[in-house]
Amino acid sequence: MSDGIHFLGIRHHGPGSAKNVKAYLEELEPDMILLEGPPEAEPLLPGVLHEQMKPPVALLAYQPDEPKRAVFYPFAGFSPEWQAMCYAVKRGIPLRFFDLPLVHHLALWKEREEQAELQKASEEAHDTEEEGMPSAPGNQPEAEASPVPPEPVHVDPFAALAKAAGYDDPELWWEMNFENRRNNEEIFLAVREAVTALREAYPAIDRETSLREAWMRKMIRAAQKEGCQRIAVICGAWHVPGLEKMPARKEDNELLKGLPKVKVECTWIPWTYDRLSYRSGYGAGIISPGWYDHVWDYPDDDGTRWMSKVTALFRARGMDISVAHVIETVRLAQVTAALRGLSRPSLEEYNDAVTTVMGFGDPVVLQIIREALVISDRMGAVPGDVPKVPLLVDVEKLLKRLRLPLTTGIKEYNLDLRKPNDLERSIVFHRLNLLGIRLARPLGSDGKGTFKESWSVYYEPEQTLSIIEKAVWGNTLAEAVVAYNVRQAEDIPSISALVDLLQQVIPADLPGLVEQMTRRLDALAASTTDVLEMMKAIPGLVTVVRYGSVRNLDYAKVNDMLYTMMARVLAGGVLACANIDEDAAADLMEKFIAVDYAVATANQPELISMWTELVRKVRESRGTHPLLSGYATRLLRDKNILGHEETAQTLQYYTSRGNAASETAFWFEGFLKSSGTILLLDEQLWELVNGWLASLDDGTFLELLPILRRTFSEYSVPERRKLGEKAKGTSGVKRLHAGSEAFNAEDARKVIPLIWQLVGIK
Repeated sequence: MSDGIHFLGIRHHGPGSAKNVKAYLEELEPDMILLEGPPEAEPLLPGVLHEQMKPPVALLAYQPDEPKRAVFYPFAGFSPEWQAMCYAVKRGIPLRFFDLPLVHHLALWKEREEQAELQKASEEAHDTEEEGMPSAPGNQPEAEASPVPPEPVHVDPFAALAKAAGYDDPELWWEMNFENRRNNEEIFLAVREAVTALREAYPAIDRETSLREAWMRKMIRAAQKEGCQRIAVICGAWHVPGLEKMPARKEDNELLKGLPKVKVECTWIPWTYDRLSYRSGYGAGIISPGWYDHVWDYPDDDGTRWMSKVTALFRARGMDISVAHVIETVRLAQVTAALRGLSRPSLEEYNDAVTTVMGFGDPVVLQIIREALVISDRMGAVPGDVPKVPLLVDVEKLLKRLRLPLTTGIKEYNLDLRKPNDLERSIVFHRLNLLGIRLARPLGSDGKGTFKESWSVYYEPEQTLSIIEKAVWGNTLAEAVVAYNVRQAEDIPSISALVDLLQQVIPADLPGLVEQMTRRLDALAASTTDVLEMMKAIPGLVTVVRYGSVRNLDYAKVNDMLYTMMARVLAGGVLACANIDEDAAADLMEKFIAVDYAVATANQPELISMWTELVRKVRESRGTHPLLSGYATRLLRDKNILGHEETAQTLQYYTSRGNAASETAFWFEGFLKSSGTILLLDEQLWELVNGWLASLDDGTFLELLPILRRTFSEYSVPERRKLGEKAKGTSGVKRLHAGSEAFNAEDARKVIPLIWQLVGIK
């Protein structure tokens, strides 16, 4: 204590600190509480006692014009700050958040980012200049002789104190010295002395800490000036030495002079126990919030209540746990604690006892406890009347109306789009995804057809921030999705990318947005001459037309666009297939595969006719890459448009000696693309292929082997096995009996590895 000021150095999330703070305040009955936190959030303080306020919750502070720049201040019921707030509101005692205002804090954050970008640009420019300079021994710069100031060391005070006490685990050290401690008299004095020693060992502090502590001292002086006699200062233990030793007022004022500002807004949001382990606005986290919650609620538990929770959890998982197991586990934990010199068991002793008694020495059971109890899946709640942006209010109303509660657990929804409520849920999920809010993630559907959808729903606090960020686009979800995606569509330069976005928009049931995107698509399609880009877009357009019929939407204009685009592909597609290299041909063949599948699913005769005509022209063109010619021949054969005799003539043409061996191999690769069944079932085709391979000389065969190997490797294992068996027993190649004079066993053995390599069997 100093001049009526009582410094309470705390750990930001700890029932021990919460218990000590609560007891200290009740005894002191201060006339002012200064609490580490953002001053902008003070108007939200009355909400802590609202009946709908259920910790864990967090103060979310953000910059309205740049919502990504935000800070979370999470609180649990066992957080000392939460207990201080509840005490102050309940007793009507003035409480002020006295940390550096976020209007300055976020502005400094922005300033640092801008400086980092400028420095990066400067370094890149300097590197570019040096690349053009000759390197000479006489031109090397000399090292500067001036000393470099030491970098500030970021210290976790409790981790440092634990290490000094001989503990590798700061959680264990904290639990032994605070959570299990019965007599906490002078505890804050002890913490202050320990941290003072740490501050002396690590005197360098960063600019942000200096500014924060200068502002805190300024707020303490202001409270003293108001005549407060008993001031409780509650802050992170690391700051206590920096606040006790008051420099001259002028020094702090000079340090705080000219700080930049930005606009800041604050609100309450739900938080989760698993997120308490993350670094937050306090830069602190804990690894066992569920355990700390139990310690806070049941400070006198001898282990029976905790082990009852563990037992219930194991029994729910089908494990055979008896009362005797519980008794023996509690006894073992207590004995272990006594042997370790502890007044009562900590979480470590209980975990060791559970592993021994209930897990029979296997620590895997601790993973079940960790997820369900040690961390816990608890999620908080905030009142509906806390300040919120209109978009967040609208989203919350939609989720409530559709009975979609937000939980920390992953919940799956299998939707049948023929049911009105499921259809509405699907629409909301799709709209949220179109805004980049990943509350719901699509899964593979278990049902048949397009009337089924499966979603995985999981809440994360950052999703609230994402909604706030998108609030500039509209006050309702529908308005925001339309405005945001209209802008997205305007910035998309390619047809295929715009079609991809249109596919995502259709399930969101926003006809006005679809109309605007369709006009944009029409304009792009009219101005493009890229046949490959149009081919890439056709499968997506087919999906748009088909899915629109499922949703009872009229996409006649998109269908007309599909026909127009197919006609333009028909006009220029042959030229796109001519005089190209292997990589371009392979890329184009993938587009052929996708378009062929899309046209087949569309099942529109005129569309099929145009596509078939293009495939026929590609096959007949002499300039077409053999890979595409082979695939076109295959498509026409599959559609029964090309007869067996005509197919055989094409095979004979490409296997004739007038063609290069590589062209022949590429043609076979296209023709046999992903279908070993053709070779297995068509004997005449087999004889032609097998006969061609057998007729190759050694040099040509080795030259073609990589391409042939790639072709056959795409076949399934059963197909390759059957092809190997067929090759072994084929009559298309002259076989010699082992007893024949012409048989050479050594030469035969040399051929076998090549045969296995060719058919893909190891």
